Amino acid sequence: MLKKIGMLMKQPQEDFDKYLIPTCIDELTSPVIHHLLNYPPVQEYIFGGKGVGFQGDGTAQFISKNEEYQEKIIEIINCDFLQMKCVKMTTYAKQ
Repeated sequence: MLKKIGMLMKQPQEDFDKYLIPTCIDELTSPVIHHLLNYPPVQEYIFGGKGVGFQGDGTAQFISKNEEYQEKIIEIINCDFLQMKCVKMTTYAKQ
């Protein structure tokens, strides 16, 4: 299930990049968010990620593979993206 959610997060980001960024390149390019979303040290710990809202280097969400990996992602961001703060959020599905 998490893998599918991660894949679903990637498509809106690709659509945003393709269709919306060209409408206002100066404000929507979001180089920091895109660098984080594609950052190689994070990739092994996630199923997917995307910018949130109109991005502007503001907020990103990731679907981590498990809670241990979530902590690793936070550690990476705290060390390599000093301008960002992490907010840990865990949701649980009901069977």
